[in-house]
Amino acid sequence: MRQGLEEATGYWLEQASQLLERSFDPPWLRFDLRGQAAGQYRSHPRPCIRYNLDLAALQFDAFLARTPGHEVAHYVIDQLFPGQGLRPHGPEWRSLMTALGLDSSRCHEFKLEGVPARRQRRHKYRCACQEHALSTTRHNRVLRGQARYHCRRCGEVLVSME
Repeated sequence: MRQGLEEATGYWLEQASQLLERSFDPPWLRFDLRGQAAGQYRSHPRPCIRYNLDLAALQFDAFLARTPGHEVAHYVIDQLFPGQGLRPHGPEWRSLMTALGLDSSRCHEFKLEGVPARRQRRHKYRCACQEHALSTTRHNRVLRGQARYHCRRCGEVLVSME
């Protein structure tokens, strides 16, 4: 599967290079994505495309036909417009997908039966009137001093019980 995804990524990178008459260095590839996302492009700290092998294993041909081109288009747009904060599935990305002859819809329609869903751990917090369960994302924001959360009932700031 990895080899097939590496080859498909290279193929779509070459197609984009020919279309735009510009070469692109290959992005770093990782095969560690979990949950229900098929693929993911990240630009920082270095350009990286991640693939979900659990999802690919269930329907490899459909995955291969859709996901590498989608993620390569994100990478190419990021290379063409660095640091411009474009919307991930904005008009530039959709235009490139169309030019490459690919479906520019945002989400896959793969069957997800048997694919483990990622679940965030919940962290215990309290206020004056009750206990609360904050997601790991919100808990980390509190720890970094980036956010404070208030009880909707009593209005008090939530305090960690951990």
